[in-house]
Order: sequence, then C-alpha cells, then structure tokens
Amino acid sequence: MSTEPKSHPHVVLWGVAKPPNAPSSSGFCQKLEVFLRFSGISYEVGETVPMKAPKGKVPFADIKHDGRTVAVADSHFIILYLIESGLIKDPDTVAGLTPAQKGESRAWQAYIEEVLYSAIVRDRWYIDENYAVTSEEIFGSMAWPIRPMISWFFRRRVMQSIWNSGVGRHSQEEAQTLQKEAFDALEARMSSRLYFHDSEQPTRIDLIVYGFLANTLATSGNPYWANMVFRSPTLLAFTKRMTTLLFPEYVSLLRRIEEAEVLN
Repeated sequence: MSTEPKSHPHVVLWGVAKPPNAPSSSGFCQKLEVFLRFSGISYEVGETVPMKAPKGKVPFADIKHDGRTVAVADSHFIILYLIESGLIKDPDTVAGLTPAQKGESRAWQAYIEEVLYSAIVRDRWYIDENYAVTSEEIFGSMAWPIRPMISWFFRRRVMQSIWNSGVGRHSQEEAQTLQKEAFDALEARMSSRLYFHDSEQPTRIDLIVYGFLANTLATSGNPYWANMVFRSPTLLAFTKRMTTLLFPEYVSLLRRIEEAEVLN
C-alpha cells in the first residue's frame, strides 16, 4: 500500500486571456472563477481560445484529484462535477435552501445566462461603437496587423452565435428592452436584502449574479446595461460587497463602483 500523501484537488480554469487584477471578458469564465474563489479550492487560470475547447467554447477545466486529471467543459457542468465529487461544498446546501428555492435559483440562472447576458453581448459586438471599445479592451495588446484580423474573426464568430441563439435577430431596441426587464426584475429581487434568498451567506445564484455583474461593469463595451446598474444603489452595494469579499484585487472595478456611489 502506498504511503504517499494524497495531493490536494487543483483546478486549471481554461478561458480567454484575462487582464491582471480585473474580471474576465467572458461572463462564463468569470462565473466559474467566482465559484472557485468562493469555495477555497486550489486553482489557476490558463489562457486558451474557444476553438481548442472540447465543446468549442470556454471555459473548460482540468480538474486534478485522487491521482487523476478529468477534463470537464461548460461552467455549469464543471461546478456540478466539483460539487458531486465532493471537491467543493454546495453553497445552496450550506445555506439550507429548500427544493423550491433551488428551483427558483435555476430559473433565474437560465434567465440571466440565456436571455440577459446574450442581450448584453449583442450590444458589445453588434453596435459599432461598442465593438470598437470591446475590441480595444480584448485585443489591444496584440501586434498589428494580427489584431484587426483576430478581432474581425471573433466578431463574426460571436455575432453568429448570438444570431443562432435568437437574440441576434432582435432589433437593438428590442435587445435593450430585454436588458431593462431583467434589470428591473433583479433590482426588485435584491432590494432590502444582502443576498438573493435573504440568506446569511451567498448561494449559487448570488455567485452567478455577481459573476455577470463583475464582468459587465468592468468593461466600457456595454454602456446601456452598465449605466442602469451604476444608478442602482441596490446592485452597486451587492457588487461592492461581493468584490470586497472575493476579489479585493479588482481595484479598478471597486473604483468604478465608488465613483458611481458618489453620483447617486
């Protein structure tokens, strides 16, 4: 029998290039890192491109535990694998959520990820002035002439994905109506409470909401959505609380929030 100690679980989060001390430009990569940071599991962030991912999209993860490495794709299934393998605790179980509350969280997750975030990403890549900002933020460090070619390629790829999802078929006004509806619903839900289910600690849906808020407030490429959130004391307070708790190194994001708080 081997007497070698078991190594601690470790996750390599593979995603798009991430700026230092700032949220990822991918909402789903940021969501996964929020879960990893909150859980306390050992992890690192690796850089890749969607074409190299198992499902053609990021994030995916190499999860090292019990002497083996398991590759899992998609943020939702990565988190499920970590919980079901006993590598991290389920925030919903720790908080004592009821089955009805868990079902409500899952419905909100789908709403945020499939409708709201798609509408926000549409703004980033379909609107020319937003695309110019997004391109500079993501690809600005690349050398010429590679930068415009890579930027054009990814714009075409993202626009096709948003079109296939159905959100790209909406007008700009209709896509922003979807954002406004989600903003109103989320602000109303989070009003007068620290966390989504009025629990004493964050649950899964809190981590998801925060991941996408951090992603969308750290960029200047989705001004319609960001401007609504920056005028909301409720959502600003939530984002600031979660950032301070989990990512105090996000100095620029915290500064943006504090500047908005002064104006409110």
